[in-house]
Amino acid sequence: MKSFLTLVSILVFTLSFGQNEELAKNYFDQGEYEKAEAVYAKLHRNNPGHQNWLLGYVETLQALDKIDQAETTLKRYLSDVGEYPNIQIELGYLYQKQNDTIAAKNYYQKAISQVESRPGFAYSVGNVFQKYGLLDLAVETYETAQRIEPKSNNRIQLARIYGEQSAFKKMFENYMDLIIENPSYFQILNRNFAQYISEDASNEANQALRRVLLQRNQKEPDVIYNKMLSWLFVQQEDYAKAFAQEKAIFQRSDNQSLGRLIDLALISKENNDLPSAREILEFAISKAASERDLLSAERELLLIKRLQAKPENYEEIETAYLDFLSKIGRNRDSFIIQKDLAEFIAFQEKDIKKALDQIQVINSQNLYQQQSAELKLLEADLNVQESKFNQALLLYTQVERMIPNSDIAREAKFKVAKTSYFTGDFDWALTQLKVLKSSASQLTANDALELSLLIKDNSQEDSTRTDLKLVAKADLLQFQNQPEKALSMLKPILKDYKSPSIVDEVLFRVANLHLQKGEVEKAAFYLQRIIDEFGDQILADNANFQLGKLYMDHLDEPEKAKSYFETLIFNHPDSIFFVEARQRFRMLRGDQIQ
Repeated sequence: MKSFLTLVSILVFTLSFGQNEELAKNYFDQGEYEKAEAVYAKLHRNNPGHQNWLLGYVETLQALDKIDQAETTLKRYLSDVGEYPNIQIELGYLYQKQNDTIAAKNYYQKAISQVESRPGFAYSVGNVFQKYGLLDLAVETYETAQRIEPKSNNRIQLARIYGEQSAFKKMFENYMDLIIENPSYFQILNRNFAQYISEDASNEANQALRRVLLQRNQKEPDVIYNKMLSWLFVQQEDYAKAFAQEKAIFQRSDNQSLGRLIDLALISKENNDLPSAREILEFAISKAASERDLLSAERELLLIKRLQAKPENYEEIETAYLDFLSKIGRNRDSFIIQKDLAEFIAFQEKDIKKALDQIQVINSQNLYQQQSAELKLLEADLNVQESKFNQALLLYTQVERMIPNSDIAREAKFKVAKTSYFTGDFDWALTQLKVLKSSASQLTANDALELSLLIKDNSQEDSTRTDLKLVAKADLLQFQNQPEKALSMLKPILKDYKSPSIVDEVLFRVANLHLQKGEVEKAAFYLQRIIDEFGDQILADNANFQLGKLYMDHLDEPEKAKSYFETLIFNHPDSIFFVEARQRFRMLRGDQIQ
């Protein structure tokens, strides 16, 4: 019982002092220094060896300009409690602020000399030097500890300070020492690299890392250097050079997995370097040892060929698909290639009947349920292309029932609503959209909300829904890949409309149709009208984002691009484009993107 009461007393005592420390901090943060001093003084008297309370007390004394008392307190601690090197630095810095550089230097060197005798002090000493921006002394501290006790491993601290000093070569040398000891560190440390590495190959940090890696690889070749060079070249968007490194990695690896090469090809493709992506995939196909790797690489290569293709290449691409399928066989394992072929025939060759025939061939195989649902969804889309709306609605509804509460079921439900909208059945479309607005999928929920608002807003202002019917028909024509007809239907609405809230929607569609035709400046004109005339409406964030991208990626006017991204960031923080707009804005401003 006695021991229990003792334990309770200790807990109460500890809790009481913890609360008092928090109270003192609050007083200090609010600028009530006299009150903070009173609490810290009591804490320090009760436990003179407690460094946090000592430092809080000294900081408060300095805030009250009681410098002599702060000096006396620190000196008493050093004489009565112990000559702790971090406290010596605190006293030295107190002198430095009073311009007594000789006394300051004396205490700094005392602290560093203690690190010479006990390297374990390095972290606490170096940390205080860093706190006060005394980076050269922090470097001296860590280098001293490293020299005396190499196993003490202060390389991360040293590397970070070198980075702050822009001594990039020394920084990367220290990081590389760590990575060579333990290659798994690379995945952690390349986040630190990202603070300094940019897309600009001439950037000082980029050049420093490249030199360090090449020099080390020449002296003592190691695959880790190739991996890091590949990473560097990817940051610089130089995918051809990254590919050279990945080839070296592949040739030196025992298992010779193609995963890294295929990932690099996908990054190249995503960043519109299709020639590099194609070259990488052709190499991967030539080296594929497994059917899985072959299927993945061949599929991506065919998709890239489609992106690069002109109508005269279509027959050659279709033949390539058929040849590949005859080699690997038509079954559920090759489903994705077969579906790609059906989409190619439908949307690029524009032969819907032939695509539907392909779907029937795929359907005859023993497919997984997910595959059957995906195929049925595609078949429904093709029926919409052909204006066979009843068949399409039936197929979409079947997909919903096949895998309920799944992403593909929600997509099918949205397409039911969209098809109803195309055909002018706006009330039924709203019924479907009501469910989807609370969808777990943000993209589906946003699409559902936008379509629902379009229908509601333009039903209230125009009971006949004349303008809405025209916009719905234009959307259908765009879906059916008839952009010219869609444009000819939309532009008259801008001159003669019954529902004012439809105008920004029409402007946005016209802009996108011009973009689809590669008419960037025309698209920019219509997007700017949305900002000028409807800056407080729902499409303002879309217009700002699109204009920012156009001026950044196509019109080479970075300052204009920056202004649109900035407007979106400050005026539309809830926009789905917010994150990418902020990244692009920072890039244009010259920030280091992590």
